Amino acid sequence: MSNEALYQQRYDRIKKAINLELVDQVPVVYMGSAFAPRWHGMTMAEFCENPESSFQVNLATVKRLDVDGVNLAGGGRITPLLTSLWMARLGVPGRDLPADSLWQVREAEVMTTDDYDAIVNMGWSAFFGSYLPRVIDPQEFGMSMGWVMQNTPRIQQAYREAGYVIVCDAPANVNIPFEYLCGGRSMQKFFLDLYRIPDKVKAAMDVIQAEQIAAIKAAPPFGGIRGIWVGGWRSASALVAPRLWNKFVWPYIVEQVEALVSVGITPVLHWDQDWTRDLVRLQELPAKKCILNPDGMTDLRKFKELVGDRMAMMGDIPASLLAAGTPDDVYAYVKDQVALFEGRGLILCPGCDAPINTKPENMEAFVAAAREYGKVG
Repeated sequence: MSNEALYQQRYDRIKKAINLELVDQVPVVYMGSAFAPRWHGMTMAEFCENPESSFQVNLATVKRLDVDGVNLAGGGRITPLLTSLWMARLGVPGRDLPADSLWQVREAEVMTTDDYDAIVNMGWSAFFGSYLPRVIDPQEFGMSMGWVMQNTPRIQQAYREAGYVIVCDAPANVNIPFEYLCGGRSMQKFFLDLYRIPDKVKAAMDVIQAEQIAAIKAAPPFGGIRGIWVGGWRSASALVAPRLWNKFVWPYIVEQVEALVSVGITPVLHWDQDWTRDLVRLQELPAKKCILNPDGMTDLRKFKELVGDRMAMMGDIPASLLAAGTPDDVYAYVKDQVALFEGRGLILCPGCDAPINTKPENMEAFVAAAREYGKVG
């Protein structure tokens, strides 16, 4: 079979999973930013410094595992990207940290309460540009993002020519306002803001959201699966009181999801931490248009019970299992997961991200178990 024919077979398989149709084989995708360089003997310093090395080592890992595709393609420098999501300074391997250690978010109060007013007065894009020098050198950030924009078409083509599907390949970038502000203010300060100055916080959130929705509607109409992350980590149900969650988290998720679906983009709810409390709310989202992408902490049996007839799930092999378990443990977990979903609405993938200390034998066991137990019929 040619690589193009293989790509089409895998693409159809993933699309069927998203549509909750019966598949011949449960699709398997890779996600593991730090595992890829560690597995191939590349230092974290090189991975974080050289955008081409980042791309090549991710693609090499996918080829070595021979899965159906990837959650994200990888490529470019990860630390500036994370700064743009979290509005926080990062410790970079080889610069601030030992060359083969993992990058680190430096939790600190960088935004001030006055910055909420600045967002409202300046607009989100203008504020973000003025804020960047607090957390990263603007020239470094611009060069990093410029490389990604210039090389994304080449990266996507390379995966396709090799026969692998990229799930999150849509040309847009969104994040719910909660996560930006929580990262910039620091978790402790931001959660206090939600109680002390809720109106000020919400006014800033609404400005950010308006620009995010505009960016979604302007997304060019190309891509394959056309997936995009709608991220949530500090906004998880387990961390935020229901009264606050219903005001500062869920309405923004709903509006972004509906906007994405309206332009043909598949929202991938990349939700870290435990969202079990509010899984029933997923019934409010468009049916067979979204993917839940949890990290091993959300109750999948509850998910299957409440919305298994409306939404696919991509995951959910826990980081702890990949790092500290055995191949037999991985086999058992995959077998149980496949049985739970009965051949519909499941894309097997490491939960969130395979950690840097993933045992190679566990990653290989994950793929082998998926192929063995994922055959349907």
